[in-house]
Amino acid sequence: MRSNGAAADLALNRRRLLALGGLTATAGTLAACGGPTESEEDDGDLEWDEEAQQYVLEEEIANGEASLKVWFEEDYLAEAVIAAFNEQYPDVKVEYELVGKHDAVDKMALAGEAGTGADVFMTFYNEIPNAIDDGTAAPLGRYQEILESRISLTFTGVVGNDDGDMHAVPVTTESMALMYNMTLLEELTGSPEPAGTWEEIVELAETYNDPGANRWTIRMSTMEIYRAYPILASAGWQVYPDGNVDEPGFGDPALAEALEYYAGLREIYNVPSADSTWEVIEEGFAKGETPYVTTGPWSFSLFDEGAEKNGFEYGVTTMPAVEGGGPAATFAGMHVAAVSGYSEYPAAARVFANFMASDAGAAAVYASSGQIPALNEDLLSGVEGIGDDPHVGGIVAQSAQAELVPQVPEYFWEVGDAMVVDVWDDLSDSAAAQEKAVTTYNELHGI
Repeated sequence: MRSNGAAADLALNRRRLLALGGLTATAGTLAACGGPTESEEDDGDLEWDEEAQQYVLEEEIANGEASLKVWFEEDYLAEAVIAAFNEQYPDVKVEYELVGKHDAVDKMALAGEAGTGADVFMTFYNEIPNAIDDGTAAPLGRYQEILESRISLTFTGVVGNDDGDMHAVPVTTESMALMYNMTLLEELTGSPEPAGTWEEIVELAETYNDPGANRWTIRMSTMEIYRAYPILASAGWQVYPDGNVDEPGFGDPALAEALEYYAGLREIYNVPSADSTWEVIEEGFAKGETPYVTTGPWSFSLFDEGAEKNGFEYGVTTMPAVEGGGPAATFAGMHVAAVSGYSEYPAAARVFANFMASDAGAAAVYASSGQIPALNEDLLSGVEGIGDDPHVGGIVAQSAQAELVPQVPEYFWEVGDAMVVDVWDDLSDSAAAQEKAVTTYNELHGI
């Protein structure tokens, strides 16, 4: 079951890799206090149940004398996860407070030391390096091996320190993908199978496009580098190739060629960037008259309704590649759960965080929010609700070739957005747009 409210939330601000601020509200009493515990560096004092493959809960948590406190951004997600957790641990009291993921790490740095922080908090993967530096995200200890067997290195590899110790549990992920109208494609091509390259889409557009009737073979947003990156990547450009914030790659000669290719796609979707809005793209696809659209799982609810109303089936697959080019990498977002280094209950906190990546935890997350758990594809099929969803697999497959770039500065998006808009709207040629991006980024980076 997908949550329409959650899907609407997820449609916001993709270019910031889901770095949304949130509402803070207090619910319940405060459980975490004191300074960073020894378990921040070492879990040697925590008892491990080898048979259950779990840490043993602290006695006062296990018998309900004390409460575990967690921070979530959404109340419906908090309530669903806690309810599922209590099915396995009925005597454990868990209280939650609403704290925005984007605010959680900074707030923990202050609240943890003051004794008013959480035992477990939700945040974004790219906030974890700061949490590690602040001591607010503790290592996961014995759970690391378990998590690495259930979750791709693409996700586990970006939530650790320089020694490779994981400091957060990957909970959900999302990425753009190619969505296609199977019914319409079969009518037009004789096959419901999607295109694998942009060249195939261009070929269909030669006969299907009718600009006068606003009929297009593909609809896509062209005002953000978040949306343009899969094309640029497949054409040979890689953002932040060395992971160095000083070198975003705007000066790479491969970018000029990639921008030329990107600009050439205006021939099959001749719509100004400012007009490539949600109403034009996603709602246009939902009407059943567009073979392809590039978007993400935040559009599933709308497309489900459109498919039922207008009598078509749709599928989800990896983004099309440039013929002869590399994989169409996307930017991916990922929500994670971190154990506070200040928690008085480090064992219970780890148990709760790890639960969110279990089958039961993943089912609760998906059922309440529609967000896709960051589990390996073979495990997702066994999660209640997901096995019956024909569209999740395409997002997971695309996520496997996505790039999670930590600590991307906000001005990267501003510079990148201006660059792709300049090229798409023919405000400047590719070389000039690239030169402007290099100059502007360096100026902003130096401030």
